[in-house]
Amino acid sequence: MHPIKYVFFVGLLSCFSWAAAQDLPTFTQIKNNTASSEAILLDRHGQVLQSLRLNSRGRRLAWIPLAQISPAVIQAVLASEDQRFYQHDGVEWQAFGGAGWDSLTGEQRGASTISMQLVGLLDEDLRARNKGRSIWQKMNQIQAAGELEKNWQKEAILEAYLNLASFRGEAQGISSISQSLFNKQAAG
Repeated sequence: MHPIKYVFFVGLLSCFSWAAAQDLPTFTQIKNNTASSEAILLDRHGQVLQSLRLNSRGRRLAWIPLAQISPAVIQAVLASEDQRFYQHDGVEWQAFGGAGWDSLTGEQRGASTISMQLVGLLDEDLRARNKGRSIWQKMNQIQAAGELEKNWQKEAILEAYLNLASFRGEAQGISSISQSLFNKQAAG
């Protein structure tokens, strides 16, 4: 689709509730159903005897509460992914418009907020494919991000994102990348 037509349709469709958002899971459901990719065998004193990787597609460690993640890491993620995270309701229309304008000039940049990225992680139908998202997927992603923002607190959105996002290679979640790159806990 020509970039001008794409921007026009995105603008037009954003004025309407085009498609009903999928029923998104609750924060508690996501937190309780996200498992580590590794099993750990402990001795009777709680010391690790052995760990075994159960999932070869990605490395995910235990869920880390937001309060146990380094404030510096949180600020770095917000600065790089969604600078106005605490000011928007799921969609950052200024960035979205800027990305649309850039597509007219042939430049590419993303405008997905952390909330939009999270709904893509939670719902396979909203996830980008090899060739990007269709306009319908993008509209559904926008609507789902708005629903997420209505039903989840900002801290829960940020905590879930930090625990589910792929950061580098097979590392999924902040605890996995902290261990892989720095051999530290996420708090460090």
